[in-house]
Amino acid sequence: MNQKQPNILWVTLDSVRADHTSVHDYYRDTTSELSRIASDERGLNFEHGIAHSTRTPVSVPSMLTGLYPSRHQMIGTDSGNILPDSIKTAPELLSEQGYYTIGVSENGYAGEAKGLDVRFDDFTKSSLSSIRDALSLDFIPALTKYLLSLRSHGPGFNLDKSAHAQQNSFYTTDITKRKLKTASKHDKPFFCYVHYNDPHHPYLPPLSYIDEYLNEIEASAEDAMAFAQKMHDELYPLMAEGLPIAKDQWEMLHAMYDATIKYTDACVGKLYDLVTNQIKRDTIVVITADHGDLFGEYGLLGHHMVLHDGLIHVPLVTHGLEGVEDHTQKPTQHIDIMQTLISIAGADTSQFQGYDLQTETRTKAISQDLRGTVDDAKAQNYERIVQYNPDVDLSHLPKSMVTAVRTTDLKLVQTDEWTRLYALPNETEEVSKEYSDQFVELQSFTQQWLQTEGEPLDTTSEKPELSSDTEQHIREMGYLE
Repeated sequence: MNQKQPNILWVTLDSVRADHTSVHDYYRDTTSELSRIASDERGLNFEHGIAHSTRTPVSVPSMLTGLYPSRHQMIGTDSGNILPDSIKTAPELLSEQGYYTIGVSENGYAGEAKGLDVRFDDFTKSSLSSIRDALSLDFIPALTKYLLSLRSHGPGFNLDKSAHAQQNSFYTTDITKRKLKTASKHDKPFFCYVHYNDPHHPYLPPLSYIDEYLNEIEASAEDAMAFAQKMHDELYPLMAEGLPIAKDQWEMLHAMYDATIKYTDACVGKLYDLVTNQIKRDTIVVITADHGDLFGEYGLLGHHMVLHDGLIHVPLVTHGLEGVEDHTQKPTQHIDIMQTLISIAGADTSQFQGYDLQTETRTKAISQDLRGTVDDAKAQNYERIVQYNPDVDLSHLPKSMVTAVRTTDLKLVQTDEWTRLYALPNETEEVSKEYSDQFVELQSFTQQWLQTEGEPLDTTSEKPELSSDTEQHIREMGYLE
């Protein structure tokens, strides 16, 4: 084992779009901890962090395998399948190099539902969803602390047990800290993947953060929480009716979303302080998001169907990752960061499709998602909207595989039906005529990429046998009806 191998802590924030973070000049200070980490002399903020897809079951497999969505095929009708055994993951590859691998996830799609949990030496589902969870050795110490701080990390004193299942970041942080302290006592380096889910809709922050931004908009906590829950519960009916959301309701939604980000950011700061102040072995820290969320763009809420920057432009901050400073102003993807880390650790990178940022440079980022036709059974999200309003106009949305190729200032979006070019940040006005040379070049690149790097691996995936708790958790997030 190489004694110079660093520890690796990878933190994924669910549903956090870049333009709602302080590191991307948002008007609210939602991510002071990310700003602190990025501004340290060993910190970096990648301005153009681009996710590979719009949903956890597609994006996280790309992070952990180094493969694009159309390559690993966890998209479309296969997005609910587990990752095939023939595809290796970062924890497995690092384990071969002597790493002890740890996974802690609130989201089932970053765990059991994709078959990722068994790829780690030690994996914990940190969403408290059953008595069995509460009585587990991982949860008992965290639950004891939680009960002593119900206001800081939960809904306060509340006999409704479902209210205490809305925020899980406290458990995730406490469990991860104990896992890392234990792992650091051994000679092995560790790789730890952590997935925070609290910023995912319905955007319900703990009691201590509810009022964080409400005084700016003169809204009550009761009204804001109620509308955030209504948006989550009626996501598809609202889109079917053209988003009949008043200005003050949008303000409440943003305030709740931003508060969940701020709370989760504070939790991340605690993990960062632990690995930098209490653990001797050097630790590389990566903090990012699997995707963002939409707030009315293209008439949509949540995260699906389009590759708008509100979904694929995500925060990406590192600490301790050396020799990649020149890439912070270029398009950077999760598979690039992971491939660079795998290379630093001395593990096999032959499966990876990213760039080792120590020696290579990316100029174009690629994101993908897959939808069937409107009349196809695969078009679940279309059907879930249309069932509430058969006359709703969805003609502006992609109806097949959609691939976006993004530079720092342009984005080409291609489907089976059309190809469009946008000059960022404007994603409503098509500009292929004004940028004809760039349009031809990006279109040619996309076609060639789809026929080479975008081709699927010859693998067969299967449906997972989910525990009832995991299935219920995924259903509550809105992935299943």
